[in-house]
Amino acid sequence: SLDGKISLPGQQLLLSGAESMAMTHRLRSMHDGILVGIDTVICDDPQLCVRHVPASELTSVAHPQPIVLDSQLRIPLTARLLVGPQTNSRLKMPFIVTGPDHDPARRAQLEQMGARVVVVACDAGRLCLDAVVRELRQLGIMRLMVEGGARVIQAFLESQIVDLLIITIAPVLVGSSGVAAALSPLSAPIVPQLYEQFGRDVVMAATIQHNVG
Repeated sequence: SLDGKISLPGQQLLLSGAESMAMTHRLRSMHDGILVGIDTVICDDPQLCVRHVPASELTSVAHPQPIVLDSQLRIPLTARLLVGPQTNSRLKMPFIVTGPDHDPARRAQLEQMGARVVVVACDAGRLCLDAVVRELRQLGIMRLMVEGGARVIQAFLESQIVDLLIITIAPVLVGSSGVAAALSPLSAPIVPQLYEQFGRDVVMAATIQHNVG
């Protein structure tokens, strides 16, 4: 939003117009994997597939591999990420990235449903993103799109492993009750590279100027 919000607490909030939504889904089709945190799955129940493309492409477009960061395996067994591929063979069962202290019985349930559980190290209770990216690369995920939520976005922006930042700005004011896109100031500046208008929305492509010295 214009005031830097991406959602309401515990609620899904649709901000993007049709044109920028189509752009986002086109971006999804250009990536090997699309990643969200478990809070986004619980709140939004997303499908993480490609839908907003011309009808002629719906049966041939490549869907990215859904990936969920879920250190305690809290993903509901009724989540559309798990149920959808059972009725649509073109959708992919998710990779669920968890920590070493997960529930083995829950893992067995998820794997029986067809999900792939990937275990990585944790640091202070949070999954180590370097380890996440390294494991995903070994599984063939070379181009990764990170969609949310706010904590996941913040962690990746601070990680120095982000190549490009795409920000869609909708002409909407959410107010002080909204969830901020950035939970705290970034330690490195964002450098805009390109602005484009999609319908009513403005989309910015930017890089992050990390101090590597």
